[in-house]
Amino acid sequence: MKTFKLRIGSNNIHRIQKDIFERETLQQPPYYIYGEKNELSQFAVCPACDNPIQIIGLYKSIKDGRECYGKHHLNSIRGLAEYNQQAYDYCPYSQNRINVNENSRKDQLTDYERRIYTLMREQFDRVIYVLSKAIDIKITASAARRMLETYINGRGWLYSWATLNNLPYVLGHLTWSKTLYGQLIFRDSPLHKAIIEKCPSAELTPHSYYSDYDIISKKENGNYIDLNYCIIDHKRSIVNDQNEETMQLLVTNGRGNHAELIFKKRLEIDEAYFLNLINLPEERAQRNESLINIAAELMPALT
Repeated sequence: MKTFKLRIGSNNIHRIQKDIFERETLQQPPYYIYGEKNELSQFAVCPACDNPIQIIGLYKSIKDGRECYGKHHLNSIRGLAEYNQQAYDYCPYSQNRINVNENSRKDQLTDYERRIYTLMREQFDRVIYVLSKAIDIKITASAARRMLETYINGRGWLYSWATLNNLPYVLGHLTWSKTLYGQLIFRDSPLHKAIIEKCPSAELTPHSYYSDYDIISKKENGNYIDLNYCIIDHKRSIVNDQNEETMQLLVTNGRGNHAELIFKKRLEIDEAYFLNLINLPEERAQRNESLINIAAELMPALT
């Protein structure tokens, strides 16, 4: 892998580079540790599963010419991270290749899944912000509540490929088909243009508060519309030591065999974006209290 964290949980993700690693760790334990042969090794935390990783090639050249990288260390590092076999098994960077679908769930609720649950509860407003931005749909509070209810009923924190990094996309993926009627579409986005072109019965009216968005309704004398969207086809692969993770946004009009696909978009999941967003300085943070309150109401704190 090409990235690391300093601590488990919702912490910033950094590139594995000598100057960055030294600056962030200050060359101190538990990141710098002498082993049994009195050789100095460097450790950090996996950005995807919170397990310990060892940094390879930071100070010694790698024989095959590769740049420095991280690999899983299959033991706990005191003061850094406890090894979690289940989290490793489903990590995109592990040697295991486990195919899953939206119904796949992990067997156990470990500390890692508890962190996913807590992050959804405490950062639900930012989860919705990231997802809304990715799909060009301003998800309303009522729609967000329905999505979270479905996520909770399906125990989404146990979804096999759920990580702290992909939380916004997993929420969209696990909450099935969602209506676009009454929702806000980012004006002049590809989705907005596709609705105008392929669904002439849809009315797109400027919103009174969100000036960059239009709200969807049916034209007074137009045909019935049944616009829905879903997020499917969760894929991930390691390319050049980096996790490439994607999903597909599909927008349709109609139901069943009569549903017409009017828009499709490939969603590329940035491994670092969500966690780095929630670690912005407090003076730059913009929170949505209504969404925070919805999550607090629906998701009791884990004990």
